[in-house]
Amino acid sequence: MNQTQLPGRGRPPTTSSSTARDTLRDMWDSRPLRPRDDRKLAGVSAAIARRYEIDPTLVRVGFVVAAVVGPGIPLYLAGCAVLPDAGPAGSPAPPRSGPSSALSVTLLVLAALLAVPLVLSADRLIPAVVTLALLVALHMTRGNRPGAREAAATPTPAVPWVADPAQAPTTALGTPPAWDPLGAAPFAWDLPEPGPEPAPPPAPRSKLTPVTLAVSLVVAGMVGVVALAAPGAVPASAVPGAALAVVGIGLVVGALRRAGRWLVPFAVLLALLTAATIPLNDAVGPDGWAVRGGIGETLEAPATVAQLAPEYRRGTGAVQLDLTRLDLAATPGADGPVRTRAEVGAGSVEIRVPRDADLLVRSSVGTGDLTVDGQSRSGRDVDLTVDDPGPDGPGGRVLELDLRAELGTVEVTRG
Repeated sequence: MNQTQLPGRGRPPTTSSSTARDTLRDMWDSRPLRPRDDRKLAGVSAAIARRYEIDPTLVRVGFVVAAVVGPGIPLYLAGCAVLPDAGPAGSPAPPRSGPSSALSVTLLVLAALLAVPLVLSADRLIPAVVTLALLVALHMTRGNRPGAREAAATPTPAVPWVADPAQAPTTALGTPPAWDPLGAAPFAWDLPEPGPEPAPPPAPRSKLTPVTLAVSLVVAGMVGVVALAAPGAVPASAVPGAALAVVGIGLVVGALRRAGRWLVPFAVLLALLTAATIPLNDAVGPDGWAVRGGIGETLEAPATVAQLAPEYRRGTGAVQLDLTRLDLAATPGADGPVRTRAEVGAGSVEIRVPRDADLLVRSSVGTGDLTVDGQSRSGRDVDLTVDDPGPDGPGGRVLELDLRAELGTVEVTRG
């Protein structure tokens, strides 16, 4: 008696745990071979790129970034241990299962030891988890692409080679050539062997790199216009950072289309430029008061000592202070010096002080010019200290100024 099985009977229900287990099992069973023909170190990046049909340059950049944030080195060592070596060209594919070699065990132990700090440190554990999640997502989205499994599991084919050129087969009159093994056309045996088929025309060059660079320039220009139109609204590092974001998107697209390798040096250059401009952004001073940075000009004319800020700062631009109206007369309970600082990353610092002020100025420039109360210096890494009680001699509160320009000018004049 035949029994009809109801739908769903006899099969365990699909759960999230079984799906995750199947995904990990498939990743293990279909792990690629490390090729010999396209490796920089051990071939881990080339193997992953062939397995998932992406550009190996992006995988190598990903390992470098992962090594900076934490999990890159132990992951690469683990890849050397678990991904079989394809062996020399033409050799049979190595088995994917079997006893592990001593080198593989050593690499796995070393990777585990290097991964211990990642587990103990929260700031490095999060990048490690994100990196592993990205690898699983890569397998789930591109693991079943046509040809990816076969390309990753096939070793490099052998190249025909003849040890002695004299032993290579030749075609002479009276010997059937390769194209006429039955000897049906002896009158044509002295004709040359047919040549190889013409190579297909080269694929058109990808326009990804020039298009990405053009878009990055446009985006950086738009951010720069906003930074100049609204000083302080956008930090200085946002200009190269916006271009870097566009180039990063281009790298991801290029990895999927196997194009855009020349975007890598531009990405490195923009990353360095972004890091270099971060100190020009807004910051907070050591005493908790706001430091005004960014791009633009600071124009101040305080009339009282209370209105004089302890520090003025611009990343790129100018700091102009008119202190000619300050009352520096010595009064009971307020006879100490009046102090302020002014600093720019690239630009100028211009200070006007009262004509009879008791002045103490400590100024310096990384590269540029110094002019303080008629004294001048110029060049690189120069400083100038001026202690001048003024034409009327000592008698008032001392005005102390600490001035600095990394690239530009510092000028102090009496009003």
